[in-house]
Amino acid sequence: MISRETDRSHVAWDIETTGFSWNDKITVCGFWFPAGHATLLLNAESSPSVEGRVFEERLELLTDDLTVRIQVCPDEHDLLESLHDVVFEQFDTEYNRLIAFNADSWQGGFDLPFLRMRCLANDYPWVFEGMQFCDLWDPVKKRINTTCTTYDTTTDVNTLVGSHNIIFKEYSNTALGDSTEYMPYRDNPYDPFDDSGNAVYSYKRGEYMPILKHNLADVQRTWELGEVVRQFVPGKDITTKKL
Repeated sequence: MISRETDRSHVAWDIETTGFSWNDKITVCGFWFPAGHATLLLNAESSPSVEGRVFEERLELLTDDLTVRIQVCPDEHDLLESLHDVVFEQFDTEYNRLIAFNADSWQGGFDLPFLRMRCLANDYPWVFEGMQFCDLWDPVKKRINTTCTTYDTTTDVNTLVGSHNIIFKEYSNTALGDSTEYMPYRDNPYDPFDDSGNAVYSYKRGEYMPILKHNLADVQRTWELGEVVRQFVPGKDITTKKL
């Protein structure tokens, strides 16, 4: 249960992968922190000589208030080690909570089961041991109406991008006002893709910048949805657990 009075700070998390199978790999792992900065880990096994600073400079040009740290990893095992370092060095386990969208929901989710398998495949210990976690998929689906009705067609737009677009277009100029806690809705200046599947082809061609931009957009969307859930959804309807 989340208490608005004594709540932890959200740290948003999302991964990109080469596919959905057990033997696919993590390509990018991203975090968005409360202070408005991001850390992205890139699995650059096909081009390990690329420099993270080059990507950082290009990403920071997209918006004035964005600070991004890119760490280039030579393979997936090194990415898991770097992920562990981020958790150890940048998280305060007493005050931070990891959040994600459909990473480990009632219907299974994707990101956490995938990460568990990749830790097993790389003979690496569980990287999120003991961390507090909240999945946003369920509270957004059940407690915030993201249903679109057009003539005789009704669609549940309960995806990360769909939910974010609807919520922030609707409330950015009303309920959220000019509050500095929230970023007003805007068309995301980073994301070059409509969905994560398109990012796979970019990665396989060795084009890393587009997939980094996509992951950055997704962790920002996740964090912003987390702040909306914190304000509008009762704490008893938000499930947290220790990973």
